[in-house]
Amino acid sequence: MKRYFNHELADTTGACLSVTCAIHCLAMPLLVAVLPLIGLGFLANERAELVLISGAIALAIGSLAWGVRHHRRWRALLILIVALVFIATARTAVEGTFEVVFYSAGGILLASAHLVNRYLCKTCPACEPEGVN
Repeated sequence: MKRYFNHELADTTGACLSVTCAIHCLAMPLLVAVLPLIGLGFLANERAELVLISGAIALAIGSLAWGVRHHRRWRALLILIVALVFIATARTAVEGTFEVVFYSAGGILLASAHLVNRYLCKTCPACEPEGVN
């Protein structure tokens, strides 16, 4: 059966998007005054933050759910859950510096979950015959 979804690409893209999200969260407090001057003020908008977070989370859930279903290892999904707790805490319970720390940690954990999922798929005997790698 031909697959139309490349899970390795999804994990790589998800890891990159998650790291971009973490960098965005770290850089915004420093660049918020400069970005409008160079025409990139839209990056300081809350909508850009929500797009990055939503995209990273959606990609992570899809890719990691496939990984758990396929090779029956929960490690990457557990990292995802911890990342979601960090992001939810940043969104609802903390402000200021702690918000940046929680968002950044959540983004790094999301990227880590993707990398763990790639490792699990590369070491899974069930993934090799189907040509998933």
